[in-house]
Amino acid sequence: MQVSCAGELAYGLGYFGEYSDNIRLSPTNQQSEWINSVIVGAAYRENGPELDAHLLAQAEYRDYKNDTYNDGLLYSADASLLWRISPQRLNWVFVDRYNQVMRDITHPGTPDNLVNANVLNTGPDLYIRLGRVNTLVLGLRYGNDSYSEGDLDSNRYGASARWQYAANAETTYSLNYEAQQVKYNNEILNENYMRQDLFIRAEKLQARARFSLDLGATRLDRDRTGETSGSLARLEWSQRLTSVSTAGILLASEYLDAGAVLLSTATSPTPIPGAPPSSSATVEATNDIFNMKHVEAYYNSSDSIFGLSARAFYRDIDYEIAPLDRHEAGGRLDVTFNPSGLLATTVYGSHLDIQYQSFTRDDRVSEAGIRFLYRINRNLSTTLDGRKTWRYSTDTLQEYTDNRVLFSLLYSSSPLFTPVRR
Repeated sequence: MQVSCAGELAYGLGYFGEYSDNIRLSPTNQQSEWINSVIVGAAYRENGPELDAHLLAQAEYRDYKNDTYNDGLLYSADASLLWRISPQRLNWVFVDRYNQVMRDITHPGTPDNLVNANVLNTGPDLYIRLGRVNTLVLGLRYGNDSYSEGDLDSNRYGASARWQYAANAETTYSLNYEAQQVKYNNEILNENYMRQDLFIRAEKLQARARFSLDLGATRLDRDRTGETSGSLARLEWSQRLTSVSTAGILLASEYLDAGAVLLSTATSPTPIPGAPPSSSATVEATNDIFNMKHVEAYYNSSDSIFGLSARAFYRDIDYEIAPLDRHEAGGRLDVTFNPSGLLATTVYGSHLDIQYQSFTRDDRVSEAGIRFLYRINRNLSTTLDGRKTWRYSTDTLQEYTDNRVLFSLLYSSSPLFTPVRR
C-alpha cells in the first residue's frame, strides 16, 4: 500500500499456536503447554532525498492454556530515521528499540526470565563545509534507557566532533571524538560515568562493497570506582558477490553495555542491500560495562528457488564488575527450497558454546528444525514449524530438552511486514 511516492506502509495480523513438551525448560518434571498468540502490527519505510525511515511495531497477546505463565500483552518496536532538514548541512537522527532482555543470562530465556527494555537515541548533526574535500561534523545526542523492573533507568547526553576528508567519491577518512555522560535515575544503586572515544576511521563505499575501519581508544570515568580505558577497534566489510549473494565479516574490540547492545539491533534506515543484520551478544539487564572482542562472518544467498544463510561468530566478553565473563562461539545455518513459489521448505540449525570464566561452567545449546511455509494467496500464508532445542551443561541443573511444534496463519498487506512471534 503506497502512501506517497517515496513511502510504503504495510500492516498485518496473525494467529500462532505453539506446543511445547517442556515449557519451563527444566531438566526434570517437564511440563507441556499450548500457547495461543494473536499478533497485529505495521511497518513503514521511506527512502527519499529528505527522509530515510524504517518503522516497525507489533503487539502480541499471549495466552497459556495451562497457565504456566501469566497471560498478557507483549510489545516490540524497531524505529530509525535520518531526516535531512537541510541537505548536506543539517540532519536529524532518531533510533528507538523496544524488546526484552534477560534478567539472568545463566538461566534459560523463559518468560519469567525476561525484562522489557526500551532504548532511545536522537539528535542533530551539523555539517560545516571547509572547501571541497574537508568537512567538520558536530553532533549532539540525547538517549534514554528504561526497564520494566529494577532501578536501571538512565539518561544519556552526548556530543561528537568529526573531521572528514573525502579522498575521492568512494573513500572518506575522518578523525572522530565522541563523549557521553550517563546519569542514572537511582544514583545510589548505580554509578554515573563519562565515556570518551577517540578514533580514526577509513570508509569506502562502492556499488557492490562496503568497507569501514575504526582504530582508537575508549576512556570511562566512573564516579566512585575511577577510570577504565582500553583500545577501540572495529572492522566491517561486506561484498555483493553476485546479484543474489552477499558475504561479510565483522571484527571488533569495544566497550558496551546492555542498552548499547539492544540499540545495535535496530534496523538502519539505510541498510546495506543483501546484508543480514549482525547478531548480538545475549546480555543481562545490568548497569555494568563490559569489553567485548568478537569476530563474525556471514554468507547470504537467495534466488527464486534456493536460499542459503550461514553465520559463524566468536565473542570474548569481560565485565568490569559482574561475574559474567565468558567466551561464546557458535553459528547458524538456514537452507530454503522453494521450487514452485508457493511452498517453501526451510531446514535450519544453530549451535552456541558458552564457557564461563568467572566460575566453572560450560554450556552447549543446539537447535534443529524444519519449517514449511505455504502461500495461500498474495496476502495470506500459513506455516508449520517443528524444532528441537537441547542444552548440555556441566551444571546438570541447567540442562534441558525441549520439543516444539508451531502453526501459524498470517495476513500481510505487503512483504514489508509479516507478524513474527518473538
